[in-house]
Amino acid sequence: MEIKIQSTQFIKPSKLTPEVFRDFKLSILDQFAASSYINQVFYYKTSCKVDIPDICGQLVNSLSEILTLFYPLAGRIRETELEVDCSDQGVKYLETQVSISLDKFFELGPKIDHIRRLIRAPDQEKSALLIVQVNIFKCGSLVIGVSGSHKVTDAYNLVRFVNEWASLNRTGQTSGAFSISFDNLDSVFPPKEIESFEDSPVIDKSQTKIVTKRFVFNGSIISKLRAKSGPRNPRHSRVTLVAAIIWKAIISVDQVKSGSLRNSVLAPAINLRGKTRLPISESSFGNVWVPYSIRYLQNEMEPKFDNLVKLIENTTRDVITRLLNATSEEICKEAMACYAEVGEELKQNKFAIFTSWCNFPIYNADFGFGKPCWVSEAGRSLDMVTLMDDKHGDGIEAWVSLNEKDMSVFEQNEDILSVLS
Repeated sequence: MEIKIQSTQFIKPSKLTPEVFRDFKLSILDQFAASSYINQVFYYKTSCKVDIPDICGQLVNSLSEILTLFYPLAGRIRETELEVDCSDQGVKYLETQVSISLDKFFELGPKIDHIRRLIRAPDQEKSALLIVQVNIFKCGSLVIGVSGSHKVTDAYNLVRFVNEWASLNRTGQTSGAFSISFDNLDSVFPPKEIESFEDSPVIDKSQTKIVTKRFVFNGSIISKLRAKSGPRNPRHSRVTLVAAIIWKAIISVDQVKSGSLRNSVLAPAINLRGKTRLPISESSFGNVWVPYSIRYLQNEMEPKFDNLVKLIENTTRDVITRLLNATSEEICKEAMACYAEVGEELKQNKFAIFTSWCNFPIYNADFGFGKPCWVSEAGRSLDMVTLMDDKHGDGIEAWVSLNEKDMSVFEQNEDILSVLS
């Protein structure tokens, strides 16, 4: 598959950002976030008869307009890393030509190496906070890759941005359903200048080759997992069931690698929106999440599937209960403790990081040529699992990133093989 860049430009907001909004202050939750980019790729089947230059021109114009509402994405993080300079420097926008049809692309796997080429790797320099790559396939189909800096946005915000952009491109106006609000989270979670502060441990500091593979748990497999968890608990969520079976396999991988069964920590991210009495809204812009620890202790239970399901559910329920009345200081303290614990896990070469994009409106993004036929991740450079809804809405696609040796063991794990067969 050959991809040629046809054009590269920086798209600025269609209207100047008012002077009063030029300094967008980051919160400590933004500081906690890794200096990495969130990658989302949207696939659209369109006819070869469509006017591609016209479609791309419209995408550029609507992108410029929507940036007036999401103006921090067009800015640059200042050297202090405590605020964004919203002087309308622009987002990076690329158009490419792909040598094959989208159907052929899907027939080839799709391969993770091919997917990564559909979304531009951010420059190593501190530049654009948002990068958009529009890929034009031989058949006329379009694939839009969106890459956003995790220092200013979380995955939930990025999906909302894409949906608002799509609505504006399709109808000429925003829907309002995915509008964003700036709730001064820096006053709720004040940033701090910490001399010893390092990026959260989601940054991979090793030279180990990381392999990303997709595992599809469709609706029927979810039903099997639900039955496997026990007849008395039919309401386990899809996320809990898939997380438990993957965690069980990863505990087994670690046992093979270390020669003994060891304790394990799973560190999911929890969206704070709607889970706290702090002044945070559903549309709050920024990083509005914190990690929490789910601890498996080998001297307390066997790593059975149903045990892990209960452990995940009970711990998550307890965390949600604590969050309801927790102060911002208490939330930050617990997040810091989790980051420290995850850091220790990674030092021991043990897996820890887990995130879910399930129930995000990723399949609602209609730019005017229909809803996406698929939405994908683009792989990670660290040991991590990302869960996403499948296109039918009743299944889950798990994007598992592990070092090369661990992945070869994970793929042959009997639990993974038994459910996916």
